[in-house]
Amino acid sequence: MAITVTTGATFGNYSDITNGWNDLDSFFPSFNAHFQIADHSENPGAFAGEEDANPVVDTGFWGNILGPFSGTQYVLESKSAELDLGFIVEAADGSYLNYTFFSGPSHTMYGEIESITFGSGLVQDATTGEYSFTEDLVSIDGLDTIGLNGGLDANGDVIGRKTGENDTHNLINSLKDGDHTELVRILDENGYTEVNQLAELMGVSDVSDTELAFAA
Repeated sequence: MAITVTTGATFGNYSDITNGWNDLDSFFPSFNAHFQIADHSENPGAFAGEEDANPVVDTGFWGNILGPFSGTQYVLESKSAELDLGFIVEAADGSYLNYTFFSGPSHTMYGEIESITFGSGLVQDATTGEYSFTEDLVSIDGLDTIGLNGGLDANGDVIGRKTGENDTHNLINSLKDGDHTELVRILDENGYTEVNQLAELMGVSDVSDTELAFAA
């Protein structure tokens, strides 16, 4: 089991902008600086792809009126003068990402995550409804191989956001707020430091589609 971190062809092109980056270590603080959503009620992000026909929590009336609150992807993009930066969270094969809205436990995300991609230029496929970036910057794959709980307890029930134990909610919610610390914590616990050492040795900012894998 392994996580793979892949940097895109243009990853090294942003060292000279305000709050730019040179490597993976400096990318995450740069994400914090650039990714600012002033009002989540105006820009709550979106679920995309196939909806979950059998969610653990039924959002009922609200899901029918204001949804969808599930999909194979969750996406959010922040626009700034220098860089439109966003992320795409991809569900694991056979899984979905879900949001409970007003149903208990309220305002909680759950579902098994396979990957997270950071990039610029968010576009939606007219056929599948799924999103991609015109410019992938960093892709983190294999998050479904390291034992994250998918936001469900041993009985298959959704773990409430207030417990602090829902891995899916903690990860997505922190990224929504422009906070990389939960993601870095997960990577660190699974060899993140080793990956950054490799990145420095390889000069990752000058390498296109560099893949760095480490054992979980």
